[in-house]
Amino acid sequence: MRRPLTLSLAALITLSCSGAQRPRARDPNDPVSVLGICLAGEAAARGNEYSGLAWHDDDLFLLPQWSPRGLARARSQPGFVHPWVYRIPGVRLRAWVDGRDRTPITPERVALDILDLANNPDYQGFEAIAFDGDRAALTVERGDRDRMSGLLLTARLDPVRGLVLDRDARMLEVPMRSDNHAYEAITRVDRSWLALFELNGMNTSCATPAARIDSRGGDPVAVAVEAIPYRITDATTVDADHRFWVTQYSYRDVGDTAECERSIRAAQCFTEVVDCDPHGGATRSVERLLELRDEGTAVRTTGRVIRLLREDRARNWEGIARLDDKGFVVVTDEWPRTILGFVPSADQPLPAPAPPCPAP
Repeated sequence: MRRPLTLSLAALITLSCSGAQRPRARDPNDPVSVLGICLAGEAAARGNEYSGLAWHDDDLFLLPQWSPRGLARARSQPGFVHPWVYRIPGVRLRAWVDGRDRTPITPERVALDILDLANNPDYQGFEAIAFDGDRAALTVERGDRDRMSGLLLTARLDPVRGLVLDRDARMLEVPMRSDNHAYEAITRVDRSWLALFELNGMNTSCATPAARIDSRGGDPVAVAVEAIPYRITDATTVDADHRFWVTQYSYRDVGDTAECERSIRAAQCFTEVVDCDPHGGATRSVERLLELRDEGTAVRTTGRVIRLLREDRARNWEGIARLDDKGFVVVTDEWPRTILGFVPSADQPLPAPAPPCPAP
């Protein structure tokens, strides 16, 4: 009579030791670990330099920066024809996050025609992407040192030709002169694209506007942005209340003190304490998600922040996209390597841990 009970206990012990662990409760104010999502194949390579994430229907698109260095690297490979973006089915991402399938994901290539952009000596690569149905908008960074500018290009996703860029482009003049800074984030608000500058309020005026671009035409319109410390690098879609999340960082792992020092100099502009140390190395890097709200004539913070738990090596988060009401998918560029990850919303439990990803 005791045999069935013994088997049941053994089954419970086996289940508890397997990967099928239940989500864990969390304090929403604590820093949260990023759940790694393992990529397989060429998409896992550090050289992709991802700079943006965006949903098209239920496919998540990953945008490589295609900087001059990245293009030169790709063109040296046998069989290279043209650049591309990658996509991952949403069902595959959910299976990973839920713990139902933790095998590495192999994203699919989608062709990208970058026209003759790379022939311009000021071209630095793509920085952001957003979709509106089969139409997309992408930002391009251009310039050198304090001679920066941006472009907004539109495109159509064709089932055969891939992402086909339109020939017309709109110039995005930068609101402040700063080395290697332009429009790193873009999202769709009603019938317009909203492009966000990397640095917001980190100057003597404590004001740096975003650019609103009507999809029907016309010149970009300046939109006031609340002074925000740290760099903004990507944005999610906008919800019904015009709220969206952005990735932020102050990256300190490769000797770059400029981000942190700029925030400290502009500390009087911000409503929050600047949390970085220009001499603290990676341990003082800032990695977080911040919620903003578009109010038509201005963009303001909502007060909601998700801090990411620091690791030994600082991570340069360059892309973010919502994942239903579960949380967010995030991606790094190349520092310290390509990392695709999941961050739960503050009201969601922590997902079950995943094994380390194999080296690409």
